Amino acid sequence: MTDDELFQEIQAGESKTTEFKLMLPARNEKYIKTLVAFANTVGGKLIIGIDDEAHSIVGVSEATEVMDMIASTLSQTCLPILTPNIHKRNINGKDIVIVEIYPGSNTPYYIKSQGVDKGTYVRVGATTHHADEVMIRELQLRGASQSYDEQIYVDMPYSKEDSLALCNAIERYRQKSAEAKGNEAPKNKVTPKTLENWGVLKCFDGRLVPTRAFMLLTSNPFEFAQIQCAQFKGTDRIVFLDKREYGGPLYEQIEEAVQFVLRNIKYGAEIKGLLRENSFELPIIAIREAIVNATIHRSFQLTSCVQVALYDDRLEVSSPGALFGSLTLEKALAGSTALRNPKVAEVFKQMDLFESWGTGLRRIQESCEKLGLPEPEFQVIGDLFRVNIFRLVPETKVAPKQNVSPKVSPKVSPKQNVNQKVTPKVNQKTLAYNPAQLEEEILRLLKENPEISQVHLADITSLSRSSIQRCLASLKETGRIKRVGSNRAGSWIVIE
Repeated sequence: MTDDELFQEIQAGESKTTEFKLMLPARNEKYIKTLVAFANTVGGKLIIGIDDEAHSIVGVSEATEVMDMIASTLSQTCLPILTPNIHKRNINGKDIVIVEIYPGSNTPYYIKSQGVDKGTYVRVGATTHHADEVMIRELQLRGASQSYDEQIYVDMPYSKEDSLALCNAIERYRQKSAEAKGNEAPKNKVTPKTLENWGVLKCFDGRLVPTRAFMLLTSNPFEFAQIQCAQFKGTDRIVFLDKREYGGPLYEQIEEAVQFVLRNIKYGAEIKGLLRENSFELPIIAIREAIVNATIHRSFQLTSCVQVALYDDRLEVSSPGALFGSLTLEKALAGSTALRNPKVAEVFKQMDLFESWGTGLRRIQESCEKLGLPEPEFQVIGDLFRVNIFRLVPETKVAPKQNVSPKVSPKVSPKQNVNQKVTPKVNQKTLAYNPAQLEEEILRLLKENPEISQVHLADITSLSRSSIQRCLASLKETGRIKRVGSNRAGSWIVIE
């Protein structure tokens, strides 16, 4: 990394992969837990000698001693032992210390004196948090190079009928996919032995036993392993127009959920040249990809369901579980992938419902662009991954405001007077479909006026109140803001 690139990273402020310290804290835990969190998630850098408030380089004295102290402390306080890349850089005559941690393979990493339960940390947004029980279990499986879906499901005996039903379903999907592409279906038949080779069934004590993947793809006894679908009136989760819950084999749930969306969106015709083309208002490719990805990459250790919510302005698909392992949103958009449920993924791949090249998000983007839709939005909100596919909403005409005589001052409450300090409206289209830019704009407005209301934020940005609420919720989830006092009389604190 060049000096200019490092300076730009400092100017950008703290993030999921970057944290600054003015000096090495006297209490080791204050920085060790951050390094542990980096190792347990996507890696990152702790840079010492930076004033985060001013985004300026202050430097540290005795940089070599600081580096030795960090290395010694890590070796004594962490299990498994962390092996960071510690080095110093001289920028404009000032030394800074950079501690770079890579994603670890022996997770969970934790502070030895606190034990696994209390000493395991993860990175959420730009803050460090204790890992909960679900996250610790997932880290333990990762460290053992195992997945949740390959574990033997001891509560249910193996069913030959379910096994043959799954084999027949895979054959049907293969045939259908081959016909659609004008190809021949694979000649090798899928049998229970094939499922065993894929790791969906396992041999134990000379007999076949089901894995969790097998159960998810057959009888599926898990109440949380469902897809909840709903259509709402307007842009908020207030008034239901339609609501369904789909259980059973995961692949059947996906088909039901896709059909639910198609039933509730517009279908029309367009004349292109001499031909009439019928199409839905949202691309089927994007709908299917979003729902398949939400199902295949979800965490089955979380007891919430995949949710497919249709609003007047968007389709929102939410998947329990943040991005898996060392995968970041930037890497995912660039084509990287990490499989949380590799056995389910293998079956979906054989059904041609999924391909393992990491192109799903890009296909969603391209299909929306081809249809002339706004750019879709991908969000990591705490332990949730969400895809928003935006509908084209007709512009509504707003009656012009009446001029107020300069001799008459309209009565406003003290709260309104405070709100009027903020800046003029910003460009709606840019902010509506650029969540990162919207969050930065909201943070700026909250800094200028901590008592500003959601209504006034919506007015300034020309966005709906629901969009503002989603943005504020995301900022709170990632630890960048917090609310002090009541909703009516409280204020916002921006956490630097």
